[in-house]
Amino acid sequence: MTNIYRRFIWCYGGSSSAKSYSVAQAIIIIGCLIESSDTLVFRKVSATIDETIFKDFKSIIRRLDLERFFIVQSKKIICINGSQIVFKGLDDPEKIKGISSFKRVVLEEVSEFDYADFKQVKKRLRGMEGQQIICMFNPIDKEHWIKKEVFDREEKRELSKSLVDHNGVLKLNIDKEYTEVTEKWEGGEIEVNGEKFPPNFVVIKSTYLNNFWVVGSPCKKFGFVDIQTIADFNHDKKTDYNFYTVYALGNWGKLNRGGEFYKLFKPENNVKDFCYNPELPLHISFDENVNPYVTLSVYQAQGLASWKIDEICLEHPKNTLKHALRELKKRYIDHNKKIFIYGDRTSLKSDSKLEKGQNFFTIIEAFLDENEYLNERRLPSKNPNVHDRGNFINEIFAFRIPDVSYYVSSNCPKTIGDYESVKEASDGGKFKEKTKHPITKVTYEKYGHLTDTDDYFLCEYYKPQYRKYLNRKKRKNQGTEARTLGELGINI
Repeated sequence: MTNIYRRFIWCYGGSSSAKSYSVAQAIIIIGCLIESSDTLVFRKVSATIDETIFKDFKSIIRRLDLERFFIVQSKKIICINGSQIVFKGLDDPEKIKGISSFKRVVLEEVSEFDYADFKQVKKRLRGMEGQQIICMFNPIDKEHWIKKEVFDREEKRELSKSLVDHNGVLKLNIDKEYTEVTEKWEGGEIEVNGEKFPPNFVVIKSTYLNNFWVVGSPCKKFGFVDIQTIADFNHDKKTDYNFYTVYALGNWGKLNRGGEFYKLFKPENNVKDFCYNPELPLHISFDENVNPYVTLSVYQAQGLASWKIDEICLEHPKNTLKHALRELKKRYIDHNKKIFIYGDRTSLKSDSKLEKGQNFFTIIEAFLDENEYLNERRLPSKNPNVHDRGNFINEIFAFRIPDVSYYVSSNCPKTIGDYESVKEASDGGKFKEKTKHPITKVTYEKYGHLTDTDDYFLCEYYKPQYRKYLNRKKRKNQGTEARTLGELGINI
């Protein structure tokens, strides 16, 4: 018999969208009262349970006048029919054991969990028909394992777009640009021994615009309009767009937590849609590191306007320069204009891993020559100072370098994530945060590879503007020093 239950239900989106409250209502009404089934609710840290999800369950029981049907204990709610809801923290991985007797496992704020936690829950919930894992979270980081290991890997097909009124439009003059905010989609069909089953994977996205207790119901018979909450979201839109993107629109983002190296990079200002123009040359920039991927960035430019159109980031086992160049050829096989090459000047050094006389750039040029691409190397006499080039690029992002414009194409998500994630070190350079690859166990720098390639390109392509910027900065510093010495009574 076909199982009508979906195994994985992912509820994500913005804050004030009633994700947790809606799941709690479903567990109480369907799980306990109708099915008499047991549910286990996990949060990453046990100490946070009482004032979060446990509080929601107690509030729903009280508001629905169901108190006579439930006994509320410490981190446990028991229904008079014998079903129960148990609350646990996952600070101790041993708590994942023994979950097979539960019909459902709820992972509240699953973005706080490790991927290993999620995999263990998947494997240990077994032995009962229709068991489900329900996950709730805000999409705070586009580089999170939820997106990379779950959402991006699942085969997806659209189910529907469900809006908040029967006409498909929210009848409120709040933010009409973002009224279509709820979407449901699921994976492909499952086939076992020739029998087809419904998809096992459902995603439900919601925002505050779906919550009738924030925007009011279209029929005006229930709910209310929370003007303060709506005003707060609109304020975020003007003052912190990344925060607004995640917590209002429920879109994958990257929250700035302070200390960013590229302080003036803002996706709403510096990201646009750009496509390859075959009538213009290509500019390519490389980073020699191979972990977590070989980095190749592709740009085009016209006059003082430039834009990044592509990123090639090949991970293990294709994280080699040879594979990156083959991918470049595959994507731009018909390109017949010149290709300009940029990169780290230290890559000119001989490498013991290469044949005598070879270096990073000679390999690139040999490949381009062999494939009949016109090419030219563009390298500085020495690499620009990291602190200085960072300030220069920040000025570009703020449109404060006369006539210069540079944008990142929206189809370069890793680059955008890099700009949002690289932190500033104590010496004013880039702080290269280290991490370990979960499969290869190789330690590598987590961020900075793509932005390094951009640095090489921008400082060399805009060399006259960069020199002028440095000279202006030098004169300013000399003037400040002179004033300081004068104040001390020292003749200069």
